[in-house]
Amino acid sequence: MEFYKKFKRIIYVGLLPSLRVIKYLNWLVYLNTKEEINLLVGAGTTNFKNWFATDKDTLDITKESDFEKYFTKKKINKVLAEHVLEHLTQNDLEMMLHNFYKYSSQNINIRIAVPDGFHSDPQYVERVKSGGIGEGAEDHKHLFNYRSLSELFGNFGFIAHPLEYWDENKKFNTKYKNDDKGYILRSFINDDRNKDGLPHYTSLIIDFTKNDN
Repeated sequence: MEFYKKFKRIIYVGLLPSLRVIKYLNWLVYLNTKEEINLLVGAGTTNFKNWFATDKDTLDITKESDFEKYFTKKKINKVLAEHVLEHLTQNDLEMMLHNFYKYSSQNINIRIAVPDGFHSDPQYVERVKSGGIGEGAEDHKHLFNYRSLSELFGNFGFIAHPLEYWDENKKFNTKYKNDDKGYILRSFINDDRNKDGLPHYTSLIIDFTKNDN
């Protein structure tokens, strides 16, 4: 399996120059046919209607030069990132937030979903923590809770609107719904692991808007 992943990456890297050209041409079409710029970051193979899907190789959210390439004519109206931020270093997060603020409209909505550090299930935390036992957790650099994630964004001029989270008292709170601000698969209402009506696998989900002050 590891050899197969490496082989796929080698093929992908070889095709990358062509893929970047195709992505940029797709961007020009999107830019000229959409009234709003809705940005899906860390998308992988995920695509949603009316969203422009990117990954690190086509839009590095930590590099201002990438934002300058895409967002000089129109600013970003919405951002959606599901289980992306936990993979970034502190410096990467700060660069990302600088770029989000500078290249977004005043009415920006940024929907972030990450693993929830206040989750009441110790096994959940063990899977998703930095270096945890879950898939992909070996690359996790943060385990946010609603307070730490809100503070991070607040330092860059954003206001937090928590939608789904566990609090310090291990109480689960959710008002997340599937709307046009971004679909989160790993949420209480969408993840099949919660089909018995209990919050087995949930995400910390917060919408962020700009502080008018």
